[in-house]
Amino acid sequence: MNATAIVQCRKGHLFRTVWVPLVSFKAVRLGRLRFQYCPVGKHWTLVAPVDPAQLTEEQRRLANERLDSALP
Repeated sequence: MNATAIVQCRKGHLFRTVWVPLVSFKAVRLGRLRFQYCPVGKHWTLVAPVDPAQLTEEQRRLANERLDSALP
């Protein structure tokens, strides 16, 4: 099962990460937000899923190129 989603960190970086509702392997869940490492900005931050339909084609392309690590 490949449950990935585009997420955005507090600094605005977009990337793709594993996102299974009610489950966190690499992050601390805080309701709808998660505290995890941002591979784009190389910092720990809160991230939230974003609706891909609200992003430009360029933003979706960049997010899809920026994958979080598969392992915790």
